[in-house]
Amino acid sequence: MLLFRETLTPRLSPWATPFTSSIYRFLSAPTLHETPSPTSQFAVQYLIESCGLPSDKAIRASRYISHIKFPDKPDAMLRFLRQAGITEPHIRAAACRQPQFLCLHVEKCKPRISELKEIGFSPSEISLLFSICPRVFSYTKLKQKVQFWMRIFGSVEKLLCALKAGYLLGVNLDNAVIPNITFLQEQCGLSACQISQLIKSSPRRIASKPEVFKMYVKRAKELGISPPSNTFVYALIVVGGLNQSTVDARLCHLKSLGLSHEEVTLLITKCPNVLEKTEKNIGQKMEFLLKQAGCGKIDVIKNPSLLTFSLEKRLIPRSLVRKLLKSRGIPAANNAFSSFMILNEKRFLEKYVLPYEETVLGLHQVYIDACAGKTAAT
Repeated sequence: MLLFRETLTPRLSPWATPFTSSIYRFLSAPTLHETPSPTSQFAVQYLIESCGLPSDKAIRASRYISHIKFPDKPDAMLRFLRQAGITEPHIRAAACRQPQFLCLHVEKCKPRISELKEIGFSPSEISLLFSICPRVFSYTKLKQKVQFWMRIFGSVEKLLCALKAGYLLGVNLDNAVIPNITFLQEQCGLSACQISQLIKSSPRRIASKPEVFKMYVKRAKELGISPPSNTFVYALIVVGGLNQSTVDARLCHLKSLGLSHEEVTLLITKCPNVLEKTEKNIGQKMEFLLKQAGCGKIDVIKNPSLLTFSLEKRLIPRSLVRKLLKSRGIPAANNAFSSFMILNEKRFLEKYVLPYEETVLGLHQVYIDACAGKTAAT
């Protein structure tokens, strides 16, 4: 039996309110300063007086509820929300994000509150969920859908964090998510743990149409990365966020920097995240690593994560620390360049900076200044 089999039943019907691109248009729209049209004057005033939005945000949001001419329905919705314990800050956030919730029917929304409480949501969590997904109370089969994602993420808190980055409550489980999970299990051999990691890292990938998702799998394999390796999961995330022409251009750019086809393949199979960096970004880092940091090409191939670190905030400042330690004859400076770069900030300071503050006076401040882009004296 498949590891996710129990989580796929009962089969859920398609969502009554599918996710649309309107929210993208809303979130990406420029700040509006123009006077709203007469048809939206009521909506603007309503958002200001009843929802507490500032005028500029009310003008932006009014475009999506400009058809409202009377306050009866939005008044009823706001009354319902406040009685349900939704806080004013969360109502304002929802009105900015997706004011269409004001047009929903209260009677259809009431059962959703009870369902969420049955699952284990506290009033404050329900309020936060609403601010993230303003139309959540209109979703049919909400309880089953939330329970499905709760099994993936493990807690209400983690689910809410995932919802901030994606739109998991706006996708069709039957037509997209479940077929994609089944495909990963049966055709790619991925474990439940790996699938959960994919979903947590990139919720939108698993929600793609099955034909699109299979294309992502094909493109990941074409990079030379085979399932069910953990790197394959990261490759899926990367190729799902880039079009094929961008991937091809970045592969060609790596070759133009002096890497052979085999070396590029090895680099990408070790760290597909390199493809998320622009050609300019990779070029600057390669130049620094090869010409200033004293790395060889083989060092970069063995440690491709070097190309994913910030040049200004990690590579240059830490290289400076290594140079200063070496100038004082400190043995730790002879450690591999990559060992200076791969540590998290806390471990780097504990291993290479704080122990040598007396030997190299002001070392910590020099490092802090370098991270801030200030020229440090050597």
